[in-house]
Amino acid sequence: MHMILRTLWIFLFKPKKHGSSFYDKTFVQMRVLPTDLDTFMHVNNGVYFSFMDFGRWDHIFKNQIHKISKNNDWYPVVAGETIRFKKSLKLWNRFTIETTLLGNDEKYFYIKQNFVFNEDVMATGLVKIRFLKIKGGTVSAAEVVKVMGISPKDPGKLTQDWQGFDSSFL
Repeated sequence: MHMILRTLWIFLFKPKKHGSSFYDKTFVQMRVLPTDLDTFMHVNNGVYFSFMDFGRWDHIFKNQIHKISKNNDWYPVVAGETIRFKKSLKLWNRFTIETTLLGNDEKYFYIKQNFVFNEDVMATGLVKIRFLKIKGGTVSAAEVVKVMGISPKDPGKLTQDWQGFDSSFL
């Protein structure tokens, strides 16, 4: 419930913004609020995952994935996510979430999200998503790529981008 105002902001204003392509890096600026903190006065580990949602929502609105999914009766779901912390975000820090689609395999799309404060990467999240059909069933990554009219990225590069994370995530 503490994220409701931010969620409303994204859904009311972001659908009007577009112009990036499927593989473009997108940026969302946010500020750490008191409701984001744990008892140690830094951002709670679970809050990072909510912040990552905002970055992905911004990404799908800017590059029209939301519109294309809706037109095809699809919706994206998170199949897995992990995060690696380097430094803590603290109260009132203004930070940027950088969201990049790394590529895909036959089933999933892989997204990297960096939390950047004062040019330092504070944390990196990795997300595995896939698309489902509203009426049931799955959508292959190849079908999504075809409808988007883009070339798939080399999935062999994914392991390099995920270096340092649990390889079972892939």
